[in-house]
Amino acid sequence: MIPRLLMAAAMASTAFASSGELRTTALKLSESHKDAIVWLSVLSKTTVSAEGISAPPQEKEDKGEITGTVVDPSGLIVTALGGIDKAAMVNGQMVDTPKGRVKLNATSEVKDLKVITADGTEIPADLVMKDVDLGLAFIKVRMDSEEAKGVKFASVDLNDSAKGEMLDDCIGLGRLDQNLNREPSVLTSEITGITTRPRVFYRVVMDSIGCPVFLSTGKLLGISVIRQPKNGGGQFQVAPVILPAADVAKVAAQAKDAKPEAKPAVTEEKKADEPAKKDGE
Repeated sequence: MIPRLLMAAAMASTAFASSGELRTTALKLSESHKDAIVWLSVLSKTTVSAEGISAPPQEKEDKGEITGTVVDPSGLIVTALGGIDKAAMVNGQMVDTPKGRVKLNATSEVKDLKVITADGTEIPADLVMKDVDLGLAFIKVRMDSEEAKGVKFASVDLNDSAKGEMLDDCIGLGRLDQNLNREPSVLTSEITGITTRPRVFYRVVMDSIGCPVFLSTGKLLGISVIRQPKNGGGQFQVAPVILPAADVAKVAAQAKDAKPEAKPAVTEEKKADEPAKKDGE
């Protein structure tokens, strides 16, 4: 849902045709970093309840895909939290109901996560860190898995970055979806707005989230994320923004050594209640 809304927002914006030096730089950046852009396949379960309403929580299992950026050759990937954890965009929101204005409580559980490389290889991975304030999620590829044998990841250097100014030319990298063979994509635009409080965000037209945006100098501006919506009476509004690379780098340094959350242990009693599985199931 979120990627489609983002695409619609991008298509509705004024087109920005690249030419000359900007076009040359964009093509060079795409060639250098295209393999650092990957797709993530996510199976998650989201549970939503409303405070003050006696109805049972609503649970929904959902499988989708979102793009991400490899930021370390070890297989560390950053993406927009809202694309991995749907609850992050809902939890704490106030909505209008027939019984009045209520607060939503939401949680998400990532049940299965795979990285889809440019050639279509699917490699198991784990969610290792979330930053709700910045809207970031960090994923680690299971490099010890059978699927990861012989795979080497290209990466984007978060430290080779620079700050942007209003109307600076920008180059956004992405990757098309499965219907278009997951080919690399490039979009040139410019900084149309800068938020300074509570932190810096750049407003740049993008057709992908969780992907890098560069300046015309070749320096990394930041990573595209989804800004958490303000309480708006239940009207959900997607606000894609660019988070400065320096902010992403600080969290990535911690995520590099982070471990995936431990799965709940299955008790012997629970095992006994489960039906026996046949060979091959």
